[in-house]
Amino acid sequence: MNYETMLGLILDLGAEMIRSGGETHRVEDTVYRLVDSCGYRNCNVWVVPSNVQATVTDPQGRVWTQIRQVRGSGVNFYILDQLNDLSRWACAEHPGEEAFAARLKEIQSIPPQKPWIHYLAGVLGAWGFGVFFGCGPLDSLTTALASLLVTFLVRRLSPKESNPLILNFSISLMTELFILLAARLGLGANTGAITIGVVMLLISGLGATNGLRDLVHLDTLSGLINLTASFTGAIGIALGFALPMFFLSGSGGSGAAGLHPSFAVQLIFGTVACIGFSFWFKVRSRNILWCAVGAFLTWGVYYFAARHFEGVFFPTFAASIFCGLYGQILARARKSPATVFTTIGILLLIPGSSLYYAMYGIVTRDTEFAYAKGVELGLTCFGIVLGFMVVEVANRFLWRHPH
Repeated sequence: MNYETMLGLILDLGAEMIRSGGETHRVEDTVYRLVDSCGYRNCNVWVVPSNVQATVTDPQGRVWTQIRQVRGSGVNFYILDQLNDLSRWACAEHPGEEAFAARLKEIQSIPPQKPWIHYLAGVLGAWGFGVFFGCGPLDSLTTALASLLVTFLVRRLSPKESNPLILNFSISLMTELFILLAARLGLGANTGAITIGVVMLLISGLGATNGLRDLVHLDTLSGLINLTASFTGAIGIALGFALPMFFLSGSGGSGAAGLHPSFAVQLIFGTVACIGFSFWFKVRSRNILWCAVGAFLTWGVYYFAARHFEGVFFPTFAASIFCGLYGQILARARKSPATVFTTIGILLLIPGSSLYYAMYGIVTRDTEFAYAKGVELGLTCFGIVLGFMVVEVANRFLWRHPH
């Protein structure tokens, strides 16, 4: 075995995992397992969202150090799942560098998602969330049209702009202009529900949850990088939607929105939205049904917990524990990364509506309303964090987490 070449291939795999949405500590664990399985000694691996590097000693006593800079990132759970399979196979079969390189190249050569699937995913995701938050027929039509605009802008602008603040601001600005002008033309009146449905396509729930998990695992730098990117993206969304609302507040429509009064409708359309996001995040087809089931059950847990506890914290905390456990169980059963199931399952709890309402309160100068929604936003995030933390602690001390 050419140990220098093999180390480079392992780091290439780690960098691809980061680019596809892999959690930092999982990527680091994967790299450690691979270098150990190849017979390296004195292994030192360091992974952050922008960098993967390792210093190892091969069986002949030679020391090798290699670094891979990670440029650009996104979410492609299909690629991440394939890379997970490759790492499992490599640890079990101990292939040479040629066989490993061939399988890695095959994964890197997987063609991008077809455009029509991407657009369909955007429509299903935004439309499902729109109805979930109370959209009527005309509101749903505007939500679907706005989601097509968002998908088009994401496809056009993402390759040219990696700064989430600028990217999300630009997309949000143009999308909210479209929504308010559509309301002026009579295409829907509930602009709040429409905006909330569409904003979910831009909120980086994965970056936030990955960052929080990194902090739990004491990967402080990675956690701060992920959280900073997620936070700046959220600021971009808020500013982009706020400007048209401020200058066109009289263009028609309403900022008021709330969950659909029917629990059955919430379950059905919330699940539809999560199926759309499964395609949006390119989840492997064999896992889409299980992601939808996880989202369905997670919202059921939240709904019934909310009937026994006041406020949003305890219901969110209970549902997040369930979602985290579900993800860990499915990761073992389906031999896929847990983040695939938890990211989709937790979507219905992501406080996109609280972000919108807080912003709406600021724009309308209703400071009391903005403050109340800001507190709700913080409590929801804290409930998700604490719920996932409980599962992570149990996973670390009671089970061996899956490779």
